[in-house]
Amino acid sequence: MSQFQDFLMDDFAQVESIEKMVPMGGKERKMIFKPITAAVGDEIRKSSRKITFQKGQKVVETDQDQYVLKLIAETLVYPDLKNKELQDAWGVMGADNLLKAMKGRMLDGEYATLCGIVNEVNGYDKSMDDLVEEAKN
Repeated sequence: MSQFQDFLMDDFAQVESIEKMVPMGGKERKMIFKPITAAVGDEIRKSSRKITFQKGQKVVETDQDQYVLKLIAETLVYPDLKNKELQDAWGVMGADNLLKAMKGRMLDGEYATLCGIVNEVNGYDKSMDDLVEEAKN
């Protein structure tokens, strides 16, 4: 048996979709989420960066609002924000613009709940204390 058995590709589980009821626009709505891979997360972070030069120094800034919008759009399976019919119904083009339009009709707390669910689905919900405790076990 290989000493790397735990790290072989077949030993990495495929993450399943997660269905949740989410308050949105004054109603509870069924939504389906699927976690993104670390590689997709890297691409989202890169596409949300702005690079400027100040006094000869390279300054990299991440647009957090843009990052969160893209993270939600990639994580959300249902409703499919990339669906043309849904975009047409809202009068927008693109998943990011559809989410912005929907956000404009949501309560701030509803959007915060959606962001919290997306963070939880993608494994960002654990504090450093939780991770240390998990590592101990």
